[in-house]
Amino acid sequence: MEQVYKNSSVAVFIDVENIHYSTLNSYAETPDWSRIVDACKEYGRIASIQAFGDWINFSKEVAEIQRNGIQPVFVPLSQDGKSSLDCYLTVSAMKLFFQNNTIDTLILASGDRDYIPLIAELKAIGKQVIILAVPDTLSRDLTRIVDKVIPYTPRSEENGGLPIQASDKKSACDFVVATLKGLESSFNHRWVNLATIGLELKKRDPLFTHKKFNYIKLVEMLDDIPQVELKYDNHEKTIALARTVEGDVAEVTGKALSGTIVNIKDGYGFIKPDVGWDNIFFHYSKVINGTIADLSVGDVVSYTTYNTERGENAENISRVAVEKGITP
Repeated sequence: MEQVYKNSSVAVFIDVENIHYSTLNSYAETPDWSRIVDACKEYGRIASIQAFGDWINFSKEVAEIQRNGIQPVFVPLSQDGKSSLDCYLTVSAMKLFFQNNTIDTLILASGDRDYIPLIAELKAIGKQVIILAVPDTLSRDLTRIVDKVIPYTPRSEENGGLPIQASDKKSACDFVVATLKGLESSFNHRWVNLATIGLELKKRDPLFTHKKFNYIKLVEMLDDIPQVELKYDNHEKTIALARTVEGDVAEVTGKALSGTIVNIKDGYGFIKPDVGWDNIFFHYSKVINGTIADLSVGDVVSYTTYNTERGENAENISRVAVEKGITP
């Protein structure tokens, strides 16, 4: 234990959703709660350790969390399915620190920059703040204001894994595709969440890891497999969905075209082609050389198209001229 933390009294607050999905996306496995507890013990005496989550969705984690002495705190989703976990955690942390002056250190298990106001307030009253997070998902803004960062890595990372065999990459990709197809059958051929894919891969082969093939994240491996199509379920591109591609489900036409943006909504829009009548749908993830926030109704764009089961979509969208003055 570092000398500066030797006599610290520590409160640990865990953002279960952040840690759960971070470990799944980066390591294709669920969090090792005992490893998290052991890491926190290195920084003083743990006076309180709480995990905040929607325990309806994370019910399978409750028993293991409690076995490791962690108190689960239920945070329900709103009626529209949104989480207010960061608000619950922040209020609980501030309440604890103001009511108990003997606790001098917060260990926050999350890489989310939304906790910056909490960290700033605790630092202002003289408390130490340590972040525990998966390195790939840790906001750089957090690292600038905390006293220390504890990088979370699974125990399997310490063992080095098996040597990389380039010839095995095709077999691994085939294994991933076969696993995804199996999940699609279970989900009636709908898009499958990346976390679900990661868990199923580990279930079928506990030794499988995308990092053996030099991919930092599982999503990068999936994106590199021609038979797999990806989309993202939120603007921050943190929740990925995937499905396999067969036949003409996603046939790329490849020809560069030109058109005008006629509508933009929450994460998607429509292009009126210069040639043709029907407007073409596009998703925000298909914009290149910028983001959808850089586009406005009336902008002239270049794009290519690909055919999906729902019709023709646009991709490789790039602005070439600004606003024609079109009203959506």
